[in-house]
Amino acid sequence: MLLLVVLFLHGELSSTIQTVLILGGLLILLFVGLFFKVIYDSGKNFDKMNSTKIAMQNKNHNQSNMKKPPQDELVKFNVNYPQDTVFTANARLLQSQWRDKKEYPIGTYLNHKTKTKISCGNLLDENFAKEKKANFLTENIKNLVTQEVEKSKKTDALISEPRIWNNLLSSQPLCFNLFGELYFDLNLATKFFQDLFPERIDSVMAIRFEYSPGRKNPNYLNDRSAFDVFVEYTKDNKKGFIGIEVKYQESLREESKTKAEENFVKNGERYTYWTDKSNVFKPNSIEFLKQPPISQIWRDHLLCFATKQDYEEGFFVFLYPEKNSHCQEGVDNYKQFLMFDNEEQNCFYPRTLEMFFNTLANHSTADWVTELKQRYEV
Repeated sequence: MLLLVVLFLHGELSSTIQTVLILGGLLILLFVGLFFKVIYDSGKNFDKMNSTKIAMQNKNHNQSNMKKPPQDELVKFNVNYPQDTVFTANARLLQSQWRDKKEYPIGTYLNHKTKTKISCGNLLDENFAKEKKANFLTENIKNLVTQEVEKSKKTDALISEPRIWNNLLSSQPLCFNLFGELYFDLNLATKFFQDLFPERIDSVMAIRFEYSPGRKNPNYLNDRSAFDVFVEYTKDNKKGFIGIEVKYQESLREESKTKAEENFVKNGERYTYWTDKSNVFKPNSIEFLKQPPISQIWRDHLLCFATKQDYEEGFFVFLYPEKNSHCQEGVDNYKQFLMFDNEEQNCFYPRTLEMFFNTLANHSTADWVTELKQRYEV
């Protein structure tokens, strides 16, 4: 090799050999550059995955430190409900404080035992809520919700009135407040989801709400299961989706064992079919999966597998507050029945609302992004 270099420098090689040597050198430089780029990109992805793991590990510490607010504070803001979980009590108080700061009129509910109306701090006055749409953070989102409520009357989507308008604690308004502006700005949506799920998304094509590809359709689950948020994307010219279930104050114990059993008796054949077809569940898991508190996670996960018959790829995201210990326990319990430790193989991605809020803040400084964090982060 050294001899070739000396001959080259003295011009004693033919022009053809000189050209070959030059091209060979350039190819070597190209391969070296590509090698270091692969190492650099791998390092970035490792850092992102590592930061995700650290964030998930920190949740347990945050949950264990949470306590119920002082009773006098709960009474002051009309949210003193002893049956509330620790997280719900804090979240309910936060919503009432947000309403009070905005000077929005308080709502009431009917006590069926005493036949009297009781003020509730996390409720808006119903007439005010419907007129001003004050449960929502921007004009775009208000218009979107109005559109979706009207659409739901034709599609049988589960959007409950007046709850969507007047209940500040409900997770459904949270869905619209978090993803509503992204519905209108797909460029921002693309950056947001690319950051959350590196190398999985090229472009976000559409965002839908309370969406099922086949509500009550026997080709799917034959029930009314739906994703709270549904994201369509492309990757390497393939069409994919993200099905998202959003929780806020829920404990995953809202569904009774009796109701879950009735649901399985009615639709168990389809649940069993998609459980077996997915190849991600451990053997003999159904007896556990069909029961609360993990029964709804299971059904939404199955809806993901059923929806993949219409797409080339897709995955399920279970989204919840990092301090909601009941949701975290549900996720930990559910993962015991999955075959793999790898999220991509399981098509199951548990994520925290705080992670989504912070990622959104990295890509937008809009006022609604700031208020979103202030309103919902407990």
